[in-house]
Amino acid sequence: MTGASFAVIGRHAVLFHEARQVLFELNDVAAFAWCRLSDGATVDSVVAASIDCGLPLQTARKQVEAAVSDWIDQGLLVAVPCFRRRQRVRLGTFCGEISYDADDLADIAEPEFRNLETRSPDAMDIAPDRRFEVVERSGGFLLQADGIEPVTGRRDELVPALRAALTADVLRSAHYEIALHAACLTSGPNALLISGCPGMGKSTLAVALARAGLGYGGDDVALLHADGQVTGLPFAPALKRGSWPLLERSWPGIADAVIHSRPHDRQDVRYLPMVPAAEAMPRPVRWFVSLHRHEGAFPRLDRVDPIDTLRDLIGGASSRDERLTARAFRAIHAALASAHCFRLTYSDLDAAVDLLVGTCRS
Repeated sequence: MTGASFAVIGRHAVLFHEARQVLFELNDVAAFAWCRLSDGATVDSVVAASIDCGLPLQTARKQVEAAVSDWIDQGLLVAVPCFRRRQRVRLGTFCGEISYDADDLADIAEPEFRNLETRSPDAMDIAPDRRFEVVERSGGFLLQADGIEPVTGRRDELVPALRAALTADVLRSAHYEIALHAACLTSGPNALLISGCPGMGKSTLAVALARAGLGYGGDDVALLHADGQVTGLPFAPALKRGSWPLLERSWPGIADAVIHSRPHDRQDVRYLPMVPAAEAMPRPVRWFVSLHRHEGAFPRLDRVDPIDTLRDLIGGASSRDERLTARAFRAIHAALASAHCFRLTYSDLDAAVDLLVGTCRS
């Protein structure tokens, strides 16, 4: 129980949750279940006791389990599951541990984070920065961790929910000045950042560039440090439906990858954890590229004024307090000072890859 107070007022059984300042009214079965659970009974024993009181088996189980599930979702009750599998992942200096109480949930999520796994004995001896618990709930999942709001959803929404939770933790704990909404590739000691509006093909192009020999540093978020250097977050690339046929020849495994659903934009995506990640380390930004994809466009890489790149970066950036600080502005300025800024207009993916690879290696 998590600090909720039970009372019977007149003919009504109610719970009061002080922290949330919310009052919940309970029916007779729920009130009975709450009192028994408060005394240390298990859910199964509450169901059995409800049957003894005259409820049919299916009705008792359905009502008790529905009440318990709702209390967990509301934060009134903390589930104490038996975890079957655990996975340690590392993003820069952040280490997270994901525990699964059901093999089928682990089978869905574990492969998509395999490229981030850490198995070194030294790392396993150190407590993780955050422990995430994935619990089977009502045919879907419950994702919970100390200090964050519980998240529930369908099974195909589990991996996007975990990625969002991990990203939020990294952004809270990592040392950086500003997070840029950009794909990050590497060429030798230098970084290439690719920005663009949703649907312009950042992830698709990042995967194609990795196949062509550039290092993969992430397809969505890059952390800019005070000295103007950048570190990517190398989650497995998230590819929308339109990109699957474009990449099937170079990455045959995409045809067999599991389809996941992102609640925030209602997009179906497949992840490619088989894309090898470059070594996670700060690198100077040598190239900024803004994407402009147009059907039938002749591929062109045009230099742009750094002030236009600055506007693009600020428009898609985020910070801990949602403000562009003077330190963050100076970090962007430091990155732009030694970088080449381009706008890539393209339609054909292969042609865009040839242009960028040639630029990075010239």
